[in-house]
Amino acid sequence: MSKKTGMIALIIAIASLCCSVLSLGMMLRGSGNPQKTETGTVKQYVMYVGTNDKDTYQPEHTNEEARDIVDEICLKYFEGYTLQEAIGSWVDEKNNATHEYTLVCYFDDADRDTVYKAADEVIEALNQNTVLIETNETEIDYYGGRNG
Repeated sequence: MSKKTGMIALIIAIASLCCSVLSLGMMLRGSGNPQKTETGTVKQYVMYVGTNDKDTYQPEHTNEEARDIVDEICLKYFEGYTLQEAIGSWVDEKNNATHEYTLVCYFDDADRDTVYKAADEVIEALNQNTVLIETNETEIDYYGGRNG
């Protein structure tokens, strides 16, 4: 084999190895359909739901009632999610500070339209002007322990 042919074969072999490593890396990081892998980068939607009524600026439901309403709606649209309790604060158009019980819902690898459908129901059920929806790229890993 000539030196030139040997060099071309070496370059092709290195390029092929690089492509294999890149393909493996993309597969492990969740490129394609993340639902088919246990680890990968997905979109995470976070919905922040204040619970004070938009007309009265007062809570019209107990914290438990509001949580049950949001939980029921989320279960209708998502196979899994995380629901956290928080206190949200904001200043209204009259410069009054308001603090309210807030629910924070995390949806991993969800469909944007489904998130908005759930938000529509939450807005109506709790008489809100808006809910805040945040979209993040995040890496998930369903870890089952060293033996899982």
